[in-house]
Amino acid sequence: MVGLLIGLAIMFFIQKTILKSKADAILKEANAEAEVIKKNKLLEVKEKFLNKKAELEKEVAQRNQKIQQVENKLKQREMVLSQRQEDLMHKKAENEAIRDNLTNQLGVIEKKKE
Repeated sequence: MVGLLIGLAIMFFIQKTILKSKADAILKEANAEAEVIKKNKLLEVKEKFLNKKAELEKEVAQRNQKIQQVENKLKQREMVLSQRQEDLMHKKAENEAIRDNLTNQLGVIEKKKE
């Protein structure tokens, strides 16, 4: 009977040790798996971040391009308006010269009439 009790105690101790080592192995495996999942999720988040960043940079580049196009159009319009203003000033000067010439000719005609 004592032998049986000693045998049961030894068996219980061995079984407890085996179960503890199995539990430790399962925990170690679970931790390793959790670490792999964590790394995968981190990589996934980084990839999403980089994709979003690239998308936003592309959008900013498109907006900058549109702004540049608008600025170019405005510069062209400004040049056209400046040219028109110069043309108008030349025409005004020509008109004044013609008016002065006609006024002088009228003065001459008036003198001849007198």
